[in-house]
Amino acid sequence: MTITSKIIANMRCRWKIDKNLETLLLKRLGTEPSPYAYTEQDLYEQARKIVAQCNSNNADVLLNPPEPDVVWPIDSTKETGG
Repeated sequence: MTITSKIIANMRCRWKIDKNLETLLLKRLGTEPSPYAYTEQDLYEQARKIVAQCNSNNADVLLNPPEPDVVWPIDSTKETGG
């Protein structure tokens, strides 16, 4: 899953996201971290972290943008239920 302008528009209901921040989110989260994929929860959490950092710094451009945390997918064949 990747972030889109439509998802960002929905996020604006809860978070302060300007055009510069939208561009940054699309750049950072608009492609999958190959060979892995973001889940919806991963995507929103990474976006939340980026938005929080940008808004706390009151910066239009991040000089050192945060690297997205790559969440390794769980191999469900190795899990044991209980």
